[in-house]
Amino acid sequence: MFLVHDTLEERQEKIASYDDPFVAVLLAAADFEWTVRRAILALGISATKEIKEDVLSRCSGLDKYKDAWKKEVEPLTGKGLSEIIPDWRYFKENAYPLRNRLVHGIEGSVTSQYAQERVKALLSASKAVAEFADSFGEPLYGRRIVRLKRRAKLRGSSSAKKKQESRS
Repeated sequence: MFLVHDTLEERQEKIASYDDPFVAVLLAAADFEWTVRRAILALGISATKEIKEDVLSRCSGLDKYKDAWKKEVEPLTGKGLSEIIPDWRYFKENAYPLRNRLVHGIEGSVTSQYAQERVKALLSASKAVAEFADSFGEPLYGRRIVRLKRRAKLRGSSSAKKKQESRS
């Protein structure tokens, strides 16, 4: 459905165009998880193989992603996942949990309006994470992410941190 060479805009446009709210929510949640996992790989301290095997292999759910981000990304960027995602509280309490309720059969269907608000929040979170990674010179789209060694800093760290501070 989605390919690595897709752009952020293409992917988000495709997800937003789905008429079935159930499908749109699941695709938006999958897009967020794909994006945050790639951001952790791209921005993390450890080699990508270590991150995949030791961090992401056991990572499922928003709290685990937040913990993985804190361990791998926050030491280099100075920003936690909850600081990057717009309206974190709504995202955590309303948008992301809908994915679990649909997947696990707690809710069988949702109205278009109810789903649209949450899809918008999920896509906004994906975009914020992708743009954050990009601001450190680590694009998430269109390339393989491979780092063989642990690192102490990111490419473009000082200019990206200044950009992030000016946004705050």
